[in-house]
Amino acid sequence: MAEEHNEHEHGNQENRGAEPDRFRAQTTIPLLVVALVASLVWGFTQFRARRTWEIRAENQYNRSFSELSIHVGELENKLAEALVSNSRPHLVKTFSDIWRQAYLSQEDLGQLPLASVELNRTKEFLAKVGAFSHRIVTKLNQKTDSMAVPAATGERVQHLADRDWDTLNTLYQQARYLADQLVDLQESLLEADERWLPVDRLSTAALSADVSERLETNKITKGFMMMEDGFKRLPDPEMEGNLLSFQPDPKGITGAEISQEQGREIASSFVNKEEPLYEVAYDEKIDGDYPLYLYTLKKKENKGKAATSGRLALTVKGGHVAWVLKERGVAKEKLSLDEAKEAARKYMASRGYRGLTPVGAEEYRNVAVVSLCSQSGDTVIYPEMVKVQVALDDGEIMGVETMSYLTFHNPNRRIASPRLAVVDARSRLNKRFNVDSINKAIILNDQYEEVLTYECVGRLGQNRYRIYLNADTGEEERIQRIDEQGVPLR
Repeated sequence: MAEEHNEHEHGNQENRGAEPDRFRAQTTIPLLVVALVASLVWGFTQFRARRTWEIRAENQYNRSFSELSIHVGELENKLAEALVSNSRPHLVKTFSDIWRQAYLSQEDLGQLPLASVELNRTKEFLAKVGAFSHRIVTKLNQKTDSMAVPAATGERVQHLADRDWDTLNTLYQQARYLADQLVDLQESLLEADERWLPVDRLSTAALSADVSERLETNKITKGFMMMEDGFKRLPDPEMEGNLLSFQPDPKGITGAEISQEQGREIASSFVNKEEPLYEVAYDEKIDGDYPLYLYTLKKKENKGKAATSGRLALTVKGGHVAWVLKERGVAKEKLSLDEAKEAARKYMASRGYRGLTPVGAEEYRNVAVVSLCSQSGDTVIYPEMVKVQVALDDGEIMGVETMSYLTFHNPNRRIASPRLAVVDARSRLNKRFNVDSINKAIILNDQYEEVLTYECVGRLGQNRYRIYLNADTGEEERIQRIDEQGVPLR
């Protein structure tokens, strides 16, 4: 009996021991199934979101490229009209149209992901056309004696001087070349069904690696490189006077040249100000108009290993940070754009960039790109702009770009008082324009000269605008249609 009792008791113990195992199995398997389903749903959601973004980005690039081809074609047509015209009113209208098409072409070109492709001659051509047409319109409106032959001689009045006509003819030849090249490139890309997103990835990779071989094999980048190379073989127009300063003297790049090691210490101090997260190592020197030292950033992981996770560039002269780019995915969006603006402002203030104010922000793949400008008193200085990338999951600063700030920052700047009163500026606006605010701002005009303006923000119907009025003359310098965050609509 005792043996039977012991066996019975032993069996009960085995049953009791098996019950928790069965319970764990019954609960764990459903939890695993739920987790698996949740991960699949999350993965599918991320895939759909990424796919939606890719389609939107591809459509935007295609539209910008198509509009670039259209605007350059119209630019070539208007330059051809100007060559034969001899009516002052018609010339004024034609050159105004030329300036507009050149400006729109510059905007379109800037929207394409071609940061890795050198397009200096193409950009210079568009800038020259815009500046030349602006100067001709000014001369025509002023009716300068140098542009006309006195009627008393009995000769036909010519509204364009011979030198200006020769410049116009050279610009026309360049426009004709550019228009033909863009049409041919557009047709070849359509036939080959080429996509812009690989070019976008190349442009991003170019900031941190040598991608010259891939640029040569990609049909889009190769096409633009060949177009740029052809531009170098065309004659340059003779421009009257100092028409444009294409490379303004950077007022903010000050100080003596620094060594590579000094630069490494500056870079480390910049990225490790809050806590020592990154190892900084010298990579190479980048020659150019403003030589740079390039450094790699390696973030220490939990196990002590370090992986390349970013790049930083410093000016050789003075050791100023030119740009920073960190590499990681941002899967979720938790912060608002207003929170991102404040994070960007605080980050730059902690690194000596005080007095910056956010003027716009836009979202790109869960990263906010915040534009900040210097502010002196109640005047915003738009040329002194810094762009900061903020991760919207945790507020980490993913990138900084300061070249515009370094180019135009003037520590000895003196802002003159406007000749036009605010009330007079308001009276110059369209009566249908509902004004929300009027503030002083310094902007760059078409000649890349700084101009003190009144920045008038308001609405007309469903559209929101920024209108810049010259603070001395009251004339409209620029009009921008903007979104609620102050970003110009394209």
